[in-house]
Order: sequence, then C-alpha cells, then structure tokens
Amino acid sequence: MKDLIALFWFKYSQLQHAVRSGDELLTGILDREIEPVLQGIYEATATNVTDARLQFQLLVDLVKKEADDVSCVLRHSSILQVLVDRYFSDVAVDGQVTRWPSLSRPSAVSFKGRADEGFLNEAILDCLPDRIAVITPDYRYLYTNPVNADRLELRPIELVGRHIVEFVGIQRFEQRVKPNLDRCFAGETIDYTFSKEVCSKEAGDRTVVVRCRMNPCLSSTGKLIGAILVLQEIADRRRAIAA
Repeated sequence: MKDLIALFWFKYSQLQHAVRSGDELLTGILDREIEPVLQGIYEATATNVTDARLQFQLLVDLVKKEADDVSCVLRHSSILQVLVDRYFSDVAVDGQVTRWPSLSRPSAVSFKGRADEGFLNEAILDCLPDRIAVITPDYRYLYTNPVNADRLELRPIELVGRHIVEFVGIQRFEQRVKPNLDRCFAGETIDYTFSKEVCSKEAGDRTVVVRCRMNPCLSSTGKLIGAILVLQEIADRRRAIAA
C-alpha cells in the first residue's frame, strides 16, 4: 500500500507541474496514468490497520489539497464513505483486522453506484461555508445550500425547481448567466467575477464583488446532472484603494 501511495503522489506532483506549465498534452497523459493508481488504492482491501489508515489519510490529504474544487471534494468524500462502510462494520484486535464484510475487492460497478448516490450528498454541501447551488440543464435549481438560500431570503426547499431567471433577472440571465452555464454544461470549468450593489440597514448601500465558479456536475457514468455553482464574496479592491 505504501509503495502504491508513493507512486500516486509522484504522479500527482508531475500532474500539478504540467497544469501550472500549461502543457495540455502532458496533463492529459498524466491524468490518464494517475486515475488507475488512485483506483487501485481505494479498491484494495487492507489486511491490517496500518494499510487502512494509509488509505484514509490519502483521501483526507486530497480533500485538503483540492478544497477549492467542489466536485473533487464530493468525489473524495464519497470514496471515504465507501471505506468507512467497508472497514468499520467490524473490529480490529491487536492491530489486525479480524473480519471484513467482504474479502473480495469491490467491483467498479458497485463503487460507481455508491459514488452516484453520494455525489450530491446534501450533508457535505450544507457544511461548506460558500454559497453553493446545483443548476439543471434547463436552468432550474436542483439543490441549494442554506448559505445561498439565506442570501436569497428563502428556505432551500423553496428554491428547488424554480428557474434561475427569477433571481438574477432576464437581462443578467441572457447576457451573462445563461452563456456561462451553457459553456459549463458543454464541459468547461468557468471562473469569473462580477460586482453588484446591495443595500442593508446596517451598512447602507455598498458594492459587493462576487466570484462565481461553475463546474460540470456529472455522474460516474458521465451523464450530465447540471452545473455546480460556488459563489464567494471577495474584497472590493477599488473600495480599498479609495479608502
């Protein structure tokens, strides 16, 4: 297990370097090479507590490293759940696992099923601090976390099924939101910022700069579910300079 994980981190460091260098060919090659290594790690059934701990630690480290990518966080979290289900229904004695739910490796089909079920795990999304929503290909809310719903002064359940144009307006929808969503549905990762004026009793009128990131939301079989939107308010540099 240790050698396999070492190989993964070696490939991972190469992949990150290729991404930073903008080498698309090398990035594609390494991306295809690293996936089987990761799959081999999480599909392997550990025979002792040390190897099981190494599996969990790898996924925890990946969640930390890729915290800005919601789709990666959700994927690794679903894998963690698979490992929890695999190992913690039985006990370990003197550092050795006494019995496993299954001595065989989980098949790719069984894992994919669990990944699909956990991909839109509301418990995970609800705990994230940013505004998060999942928009379907017909531009309706499939999910919103409480942070985003609070900003819209609604409960999460009240947003599900409603068209996004109700909340952004027809002009902004046609000029900016829809074109970016369509690109995201086609497979692109979108990242842009915009500013808007808000009014509150406490702070009065102010300009808020928002970073919007869109990632395609796909099932493990490649079927498009929608787009995951992550909205973050960031400091308005123009306001800071003026101050």
